[in-house]
Amino acid sequence: MSTLPINRPVTPAQDLNATVFENVDLSLAELYLAAAQRGPGVVEGRTFRGCRVQGPGIMLVASGTTFEDTNFGDSRGDMANMILRPAGSKVIGAIPMRDCTFIGCEFFGLGFTGAPEILDQLMKLPTGGATT
Repeated sequence: MSTLPINRPVTPAQDLNATVFENVDLSLAELYLAAAQRGPGVVEGRTFRGCRVQGPGIMLVASGTTFEDTNFGDSRGDMANMILRPAGSKVIGAIPMRDCTFIGCEFFGLGFTGAPEILDQLMKLPTGGATT
């Protein structure tokens, strides 16, 4: 049973170093900055339930990251508009998310990049950008 769309009032996340985020709103860039202050520049091992994740930004979907009942945002009618394929062997400037779980979340103003297999899966989503 889907919990989307999220219709609750805006609730900013209080602790960006938490490992579990539930029913909060957060900026992907601020989440990354908090993680980078503690160690390597990657957001890792986090669980997000019922969260709204805001850009602008590019999420690098790395190994172990999963999405369930997720709205990837407004694709303007074509998921290809949200996908960025690297031209080289590295992706510089994207925010890496490794071993993260998103359940019942919504994304706003984000693009997505990662391994070709991940991008191919995202491209198969309906134009509304939602998984079930």
